[in-house]
Amino acid sequence: MNCHGSSRAPVGLAASGTEPMSLVKLALIFLAAHVATAIYFLFDRAPGTAAALYGLPLDDAWIHMVYARSLAALQGFAYNPGQLETGSTSPLWAILLAPAAFLARAFGISVVVPAKVIGIGTGLAASLGGARAARALGLGQAAQVVVGLAIAFDPGLAFAQVSGMEVMLAAALALWTVAELAAERIWSAAIAAALAPLARPEMMLIALPVLAAIEWRMHRQRARPAMRLLVLVPLLVGVGGWMLYCQLVTGYPLPGTFYAKFKSQPEIFSHNVVLIVGQVLPAWPWFARGLGFGLWGVGGFVLWRRGLPGVLAATFPVAYLLAAASSQYISQAWPFYWQRYWLPALPFILLSVTAGAAHLVSWAWQKRRASWAPARAMVAALLILGPLVALPSAVGRSANLYAWNCQNIDELNVAMAKWLRDHAAPGETIAVTDAGAARYFGEHPVLDLMGLNNHRLLHRDGATAAALANINLVASFPALVPHLRTSSAWQPIHRVTTSHLTICDCPQSELVAYRRVEPR
Repeated sequence: MNCHGSSRAPVGLAASGTEPMSLVKLALIFLAAHVATAIYFLFDRAPGTAAALYGLPLDDAWIHMVYARSLAALQGFAYNPGQLETGSTSPLWAILLAPAAFLARAFGISVVVPAKVIGIGTGLAASLGGARAARALGLGQAAQVVVGLAIAFDPGLAFAQVSGMEVMLAAALALWTVAELAAERIWSAAIAAALAPLARPEMMLIALPVLAAIEWRMHRQRARPAMRLLVLVPLLVGVGGWMLYCQLVTGYPLPGTFYAKFKSQPEIFSHNVVLIVGQVLPAWPWFARGLGFGLWGVGGFVLWRRGLPGVLAATFPVAYLLAAASSQYISQAWPFYWQRYWLPALPFILLSVTAGAAHLVSWAWQKRRASWAPARAMVAALLILGPLVALPSAVGRSANLYAWNCQNIDELNVAMAKWLRDHAAPGETIAVTDAGAARYFGEHPVLDLMGLNNHRLLHRDGATAAALANINLVASFPALVPHLRTSSAWQPIHRVTTSHLTICDCPQSELVAYRRVEPR
């Protein structure tokens, strides 16, 4: 089987006989773009502070830093010292962050800046993966540059690359998986397919079809059975090893985050699908005024005709969005807190949009001498340039949101974590509902009441109440533990607040520490 698919001439502006741009030149162009967007985000001062530079926009990012610090100290995936857990949805991201944690410990610096530099590197890898996929699918040189720059300048992805989260790593590995399959580099495709689910579990949606395509290709080529089995070894070692670790540590084959968050019900799925179509996609600047839907459709058709790798590239974002829609209830479209679940699909959508734009340019050029040429050119220009009109303002809003999110986390989670560090008794266990900064900045053992980093609370009725029976200090958003507000056994002893909460539209603008004042 020819995984590349069609032997037709490349689409759009690629059909010139020019030499393809080298990977090094593309890397330099994309690096400049990613650094530019990172600087724009990191030096945004919308809240009047430098929080965007030294802070992180989600407490979940601090959870990644906790596991990275444990790995750097050769303690494994430990949450509390000596307590192995599976609270990292992205073990590969924690591994990549370990050098940042090592530098922070060795030189006494904040882990944030080196972690963001690593994030910029994953953004660059995503742009290169998109360009590599465009080249292997025959979309042409212009398309390679455009898709890489689109990934760099997209407001949500630009936010993600400096968020301390795994979004860009997952997207990069998925893109490289398809790109290497299209280029018929089966071994590198197999390795990328094995790594992608370790960045986000949903990437099994691309890993398994790619490995199936490789197996079919080797079958058609009459490859030896031993070689066909060898291709599966990276996935079995990587994903299988992680699942075995989870099973041994918690008794469950998947990370604790899955069991703490996963809720699949028909009404949840239908709500999320309506949210995606009605709010999530229209909120992305490429779909402004609905024009991007046309480019996505045209580009998807172009990719579909370019063999199995093109089919996978065209259908993966749809499959991914549907899978994410079936996993948990998503209440809002705009905050990054929720956007992070959708964003790994966006680079593939941008690949389709780029393919559609290249096809329209080619169509308008080929018909330039026809009687309706001006009208065709105007339609192509409207569809291609229309979404770009909304891009600058969208980037500005996203940078402001990023700065405010970092400010919120600094005012709430980080401030409370440092207070607990200074006021809790030595060795005292602290129960929390946000388990990132509280553990990273504190020296005390932390009990994660949500169960993400304490598997003993997962799916065990009464386990949380039993755990609290041995706790004298709790830090939580009041809405999440309402019984502490009304119980005479607990007294609020410290509060931190933010006056402009932007992380989500939720009652979490105040974080309160409670101390037990009556006997257990």
